[in-house]
Amino acid sequence: MVTGRRTAVVLAACAGLVGVTAPTAAADNAVLGSTCLNGWYAFTVTATAGDIPAGSQWTSQWVAATQVPAEYDVVSYPGVITSTPVNAHLVTLTNPAPIAAGTRVVLEPHGYSLTNKSRLTLRLSGYGGSVGRTFPVGEWPTC
Repeated sequence: MVTGRRTAVVLAACAGLVGVTAPTAAADNAVLGSTCLNGWYAFTVTATAGDIPAGSQWTSQWVAATQVPAEYDVVSYPGVITSTPVNAHLVTLTNPAPIAAGTRVVLEPHGYSLTNKSRLTLRLSGYGGSVGRTFPVGEWPTC
């Protein structure tokens, strides 16, 4: 009956492993912020406590009361986050590969309307929270 006891111990150990879940990345692995890039307002995504997992997503948009058509886009430096247009005001952003802990990515928004007739808001939200800034009428998004 020694074989029966060994089998029972092995089965119990396997059953215990099935109940263990793999650790999942928390959104606190990313911190969203803002910075200046060539004198213009830009966003940052920084991998902090761990890697930002592949497939993490963000959205970025501009909001202004203007009739001027624009094609919003966000460029990543380094190029680890891709931008996919949803409409003239909104893009989705995704990282196809993990972003290593300690990496800071600068996201440069462009293709939004500059007008002195309404305020302009630039936003980034998703993995790690949200960040944005509203520029009053007549104030350009410079820093």
